[in-house]
Amino acid sequence: MPAAPRQSISPRPGSALHRVAAIDVGSNSIHLIIAEARPGERLRIIEREKDTVRLAAGLTETHHLTDEKIKAAVATLRRFTDLAHAHDVTAVLVVATSAIREAWNREVFLQRVEQEIGLKVEILPGVEEARLIALAVAEVTDFQGERGLIIDVGGGSTEFILTDGQTPAYLASVKLGAVRLQEQFLSRQDPPSRAEIEALTTYIQSGLARTVREIQEAGGFQRVVGTSGTILALAAAKPDTRSLETKAPAPKKVAFTSFASELTYAELQALNRRLQRMPHKARRKLPGVDSRRADIIVAGGILLETIFRELGIQHLTTCEWSLREGVVINYLREQGWSLSHTPLSAGDIRERSILSVARRYAYEAGHAHHTARLAEQIFDQTLPLHGLGMREREWLRYAALLHDIGYHIAHTSHHKHAMYLIRHAELPGFHPHEIAIIANLARYHRGSLPKRKHEDFTRLLPVHQETVTRLIPILRLADALDRRHGGKVKEVIVEMQDQSLQIVPIPVDNTDISLEVWCAQQVLPIWATVFPGLKAQICLERAARTAAYR
Repeated sequence: MPAAPRQSISPRPGSALHRVAAIDVGSNSIHLIIAEARPGERLRIIEREKDTVRLAAGLTETHHLTDEKIKAAVATLRRFTDLAHAHDVTAVLVVATSAIREAWNREVFLQRVEQEIGLKVEILPGVEEARLIALAVAEVTDFQGERGLIIDVGGGSTEFILTDGQTPAYLASVKLGAVRLQEQFLSRQDPPSRAEIEALTTYIQSGLARTVREIQEAGGFQRVVGTSGTILALAAAKPDTRSLETKAPAPKKVAFTSFASELTYAELQALNRRLQRMPHKARRKLPGVDSRRADIIVAGGILLETIFRELGIQHLTTCEWSLREGVVINYLREQGWSLSHTPLSAGDIRERSILSVARRYAYEAGHAHHTARLAEQIFDQTLPLHGLGMREREWLRYAALLHDIGYHIAHTSHHKHAMYLIRHAELPGFHPHEIAIIANLARYHRGSLPKRKHEDFTRLLPVHQETVTRLIPILRLADALDRRHGGKVKEVIVEMQDQSLQIVPIPVDNTDISLEVWCAQQVLPIWATVFPGLKAQICLERAARTAAYR
């Protein structure tokens, strides 16, 4: 496959950091990302920009890019290139997709970009576009050993990929896109007529027939991932559509958002029925839909719904990473960066997401990992008391790894800063409620216990409030037992007898752990508060005897 194009700016020899810009010249919009690659961290997107140039406007009828659109695209590319240089990038990668692929005067566009800006634009074949999309999605998605179908709905084309996270088993690009279809079928009436919608649906069914057959013959799929602005917009719009039409108050903004959202066939059908009744002016106000996408969202929704129906899809998970991220990953691999080449399990993706955030904020690795180990030991030995399961144990571990990252902002109130950083981190693999639980646990690793006035805590579901409350004493005890951040308590034994909890900290080679013991004793009243009637104590004599035998 052809490599992603690049305008080289001489990578620094031996540099521990690469900043790479990728520009995607699409049929609807031109997108820029600036990504930062550091050893030991997941690729971090530090800048995103978009300009809705609509290069494909009129292309279906004339097959030519208009002078006006070329001029607007060149201006956008110049602005994006200036922004990339301001971030001191080591390379600028520019790719173009459907609109430029199909334009008969594409050489005019390519020459102007090279002459006026000094950029060489690579026109990606549809199959290569699909491959790069798959590369990005596999980097942040757990396929759980299943065959996944990736769908990317663009302005001029839609890409389909079958993969389990490794080399794709099937790649296809179909000339069905939201801009193309809107211009061909839905540009005459606002809102569109039933006849227009039926004609569009029939056309899409015909255009999908071969792809549907090939996907079935290739073995089908068990799960579906959707990328691109159209799919993300549809998934974002579906919660608030009812309140918009009924003029009910908008729901309270949720503080925690996940990297991926979900969209079911039933939700998409209901959303599309509403979109098709709305005039363009009303669609512009729809939460989750960019006002510049309001004119093509109906065609995009019908296209996606038809794909769902023809392929028997009932549920789709979105992914924010797509072509642009794939271009960067492909380039970095060519440069020898050891990004993952093998499929990641859910645990791998989640752990790497957490560690990427931890390293970004310069966490103290020794203390964080030791606290996590002690917390897991305490959790396992107090199972009859808290009654939580393996998922809760995982949240506890991740909170322990991140509990001190607030020091990156300030020492004072670092526990509150930790919550803020976790809440706003990009964490692939986690649902919003999980991010909220981990952030709250980090928030309460010191200071007061949760109160009614603490809004981020009260937003949790009652069951999740209870989970956080039961995990707080465990995290605090583990943190206290490594007070000097030196790993002086190598393990902790916890025994329960009726309402008594005996805690036996085992030092490393008879090391003095008096400070750790004192700090642990300050935490014991919290155990009694969370678990009423419990009597917890530190057994120093037993700790000394146990250490002598080990």
